[in-house]
Amino acid sequence: MDLNSLIIPGFVLSIGFVMMFYVLNKNKKHINNQDLEKERAHTDKYQTELLSGEYSYINKWMKNAPIDAFTSSSITYTGLDRAKDVGKDLLKSAMTLGTVKFRTVETPSFVVLSEGKMHYLSTDVEGDLKEHLIFNSERLNQATVTLDATKGNENAASKAKEILATKYFFNFDIDGQKSTIEVHDRLAFNNDVTSMFGSSYSKNLTRNQIVGEQFYAKISALYPNLKAKS
Repeated sequence: MDLNSLIIPGFVLSIGFVMMFYVLNKNKKHINNQDLEKERAHTDKYQTELLSGEYSYINKWMKNAPIDAFTSSSITYTGLDRAKDVGKDLLKSAMTLGTVKFRTVETPSFVVLSEGKMHYLSTDVEGDLKEHLIFNSERLNQATVTLDATKGNENAASKAKEILATKYFFNFDIDGQKSTIEVHDRLAFNNDVTSMFGSSYSKNLTRNQIVGEQFYAKISALYPNLKAKS
């Protein structure tokens, strides 16, 4: 192996570390400077901005039904699930004799609270609506919620971890079929890498947190059985 073959990977790795430390430092400054109580007074305004801007497609998917709150979500995806997908991808790739490489991608999804119902919206790799599930009051009254175990640990809830989303596990038993939806307490950052260097980065993080946390606050107020026990 010659020296030139190591230069580019080494350069890319170095850039990656620089970016990581830059973002961590920027997030630390953001956490220390934000005033969440003051920002929460603007929750409705921020939600309107998001739904009329970068998340306007959610209005379309909801067919302009009222949106009381929304946030990011996901279907529980374990290490075992990931291993199974890798195995399937390798098998499918092998069946094409390596001419096509397959890779399973986790795509964004959202939950929306609308007139007492919870809507789960998942996307495909193109960003289009893939699945729209509706949980009515009957389903929600029978559901239970547990908190991400790592967040329930006070030692883990350090200032540095405030930038990470808390996950609420909504557990449903529908006709004997158990399923879990992870509801995040903030919207996933929906901008490209270059936005991290912009002046609006910190504001966007705060706005995404304020709007996202409103979903759980509102749905657990409507359905007390959904208040998580850590």
